Amino acid sequence: MGYRGSKSNFTSKFVKEQRVDGSYCINLMQLRCTLMGFERNYQFKIPSNQLNKAPFSTFIQYPELNPWFVTGFTDAEGCFSISIRPSANMKTSWRISPSFLIKLHIKDIAILEKIQYTLGVGTIRKAGIDMAVFAVESVKDLQVIVNHFDKYPLLTAKSSDFLIFKQCFEIIKEKKHLTLEGLLSLVALKGSLNWGLSNSLVKAFPNVVSVKRPEYVFESISDPNWVAGFTSGDGSFHIITSPGNTVSSVRLRFSINLNIREKDLIEGLVLFFKSYGTELSDSSEITISKNYHISGETISLQFGKFSDIVNIIIPFFEEYGIVGVKALDFIDFKKAADIVKNKEHLNPEGFNEILKLKSGMNKNRQW
Repeated sequence: MGYRGSKSNFTSKFVKEQRVDGSYCINLMQLRCTLMGFERNYQFKIPSNQLNKAPFSTFIQYPELNPWFVTGFTDAEGCFSISIRPSANMKTSWRISPSFLIKLHIKDIAILEKIQYTLGVGTIRKAGIDMAVFAVESVKDLQVIVNHFDKYPLLTAKSSDFLIFKQCFEIIKEKKHLTLEGLLSLVALKGSLNWGLSNSLVKAFPNVVSVKRPEYVFESISDPNWVAGFTSGDGSFHIITSPGNTVSSVRLRFSINLNIREKDLIEGLVLFFKSYGTELSDSSEITISKNYHISGETISLQFGKFSDIVNIIIPFFEEYGIVGVKALDFIDFKKAADIVKNKEHLNPEGFNEILKLKSGMNKNRQW
């Protein structure tokens, strides 16, 4: 998928797979290691109980992430999974493996370490050539995950996946998955989780009917740290330039692209940003339709008005920081805003500086 800093060019099919199924967890992220102040070899697996021990003494003692940030980032990048595979060693002939996963580009492994350090569970390991995955797989550790999302609930359609996963987890925790009845219950639940049953499982369990998927209803955004976490996963910062004969045009845009089924969430995000730092007592005073765009199966939050950029977007993310590669894009985005604010983009030197910033952002960033 390449660099994951920008999603403005993603097809509606991609967004549909990511948001409707609520399970897409292989988006690539990149982060220059020096941003976090470290370099190391990631060929090894890091268990949570070894974080402060000598063999991994290069591990940085990060400050814990806000728990709502973790939930927001999970809404963007997390994945709840139940694996059902044939196994001759099991009484039911099937092995059940629950897991919570976040998979990123290895250059953004610092994000996974921060999440692991905050939650205190899980392992981090390489996945392929340039990917790393944070995985929580034991029943004991998954209880920590379940407790976290019970206390700091997911806000996207992924919340429905979590509710199904939680039902599966309870069956496994009580060891009912070792019985035929428990196995069939898990198959029925898995049928409504993420992408549903594979063809091989449908063939193996032809008489099992999938349970009804829990209805997703967006309520509200209660904590700004959720927004920071979600944006660290799904947000994009862009510089749009148009050279002219006399005056060159520069526009800045902040966007988040989701599946159309997340329309209520997008409207909630627009309302949240519009309300940030204002003294409006009645949310009905805020017009939100101008800040999102619908194209096919994709709905996009878009802030492009310069006054909104400098008075809302930049101040918000200065207060509630982005983590990961997008932090670099945000820094360049801010620099461009300063140039435009001072009208320096109207002269060749300033415009060329804008072009330089743009050429190093998002997919164009070199490592």
